[in-house]
Amino acid sequence: MKRVPFTNWMSFNNILYIGDEASECLEIIEKFNKRLHEIEQHYTGWFIINNKECQLHDKLQHHIQYHFEGGIAIFKFKNEEGVPDFIRQECLIACRDLAFEQLYRAS
Repeated sequence: MKRVPFTNWMSFNNILYIGDEASECLEIIEKFNKRLHEIEQHYTGWFIINNKECQLHDKLQHHIQYHFEGGIAIFKFKNEEGVPDFIRQECLIACRDLAFEQLYRAS
């Protein structure tokens, strides 16, 4: 098995990769991390205000965790209330875009 057909998992917003190619999975995770950084930059004000007690720029990575099991890589929020809905939606869109990109490359 190299990859599961995308039609089986496109309905899930948080699945980054399904397959058994570690290098491809890592590439997708790296692309997702870059997109998370772009989201941080777009909403810099929220990340600074949210973390004002220590005067450092908060990172979206502090609010997300990855889960790997049986050839599936997903992300989820550690505490959904800790991140505003509009930022969570941006993360889900970034994940979905990566899934569509994989679909396009596979076809």
